Amino acid sequence: MTGLAALHFAPGQFFGGTRLSLTSNGVSVSHRIADRAPEEVLTHTHEDAHFILVTGGDYVSAAAGRPAADRPILVYNPPGTTHRDHFLRGRGSFFAISLDPVKAKALIGASTPDGAKFLVGRAQHAIALRIAGCCALRTSGLSLEALCVELLGSMDEQSTRKARTPPNWLHATLELLHDRYVENLTIAEIADSVGVHPVHLARSFRRHFRCAPGEFARFRRIEKAIDLLGRTRWPLAEIALSCGFADQSHMTKVFARHLGLPPGGYRRLAGDQGARAHMLQIDKNGFPGLGKLPSWAAEARANARKWK
Repeated sequence: MTGLAALHFAPGQFFGGTRLSLTSNGVSVSHRIADRAPEEVLTHTHEDAHFILVTGGDYVSAAAGRPAADRPILVYNPPGTTHRDHFLRGRGSFFAISLDPVKAKALIGASTPDGAKFLVGRAQHAIALRIAGCCALRTSGLSLEALCVELLGSMDEQSTRKARTPPNWLHATLELLHDRYVENLTIAEIADSVGVHPVHLARSFRRHFRCAPGEFARFRRIEKAIDLLGRTRWPLAEIALSCGFADQSHMTKVFARHLGLPPGGYRRLAGDQGARAHMLQIDKNGFPGLGKLPSWAAEARANARKWK
């Protein structure tokens, strides 16, 4: 929509009451509830590039390419979008995924849409749901940033060819994540280290290893914590910090999500079985959330050995 805007929204500013929010590495995610009638939503301009993932209600948008009525709603709005998007009857909910203008400038390429657009790809919706999950689970840092970069890259229609074998620079990426998992790295720092664009890095990493760089780093933290829980008597808080978790509470949440039990429970289980943690066989039925992580690591290490 063109014309003079009545309102100018700063990055991360949207209509609707905020239920959840998370900001990290230049990405802001918030879950919001529509709180005003359609006629009360004035024409406005957004300074930031952002995505809208609708989780409830009938969303009215000026974006191009609206999907069928039974398909999920995900909209990309480039920087400077002027519109009056709103919910029919003023009832609805959505996740807003906003990029800091400096970060967006570094990531948005020439092939990214220059106008508002509905994103209809199943993979695009899946990535957006993962980002929403980061907000709900308070997962920040590299994981959130990498997913957002992936979502941006999914709109690059010029990058359709898929290489059958991993490019050589992925070896350096894996080594970096394997050795520096404790650090709060950013996608830009990793990409700069291996000499590729951040979007290309994020897309290639998932294509070849079926996980995001942040997920691989999280696996390394879990792997190291498991080792220390089994062979040392270090306090849980000390193990958490040494493995790159924000604190003991953060480590406990990650363990509960991926292993189904807290770190202390894992330590007791390893002790009861009389085995070191690194020798403990993880039952994929008992710990379904962690079942795929060892396969990612095995595939990554197999490729690393092949390239040496």
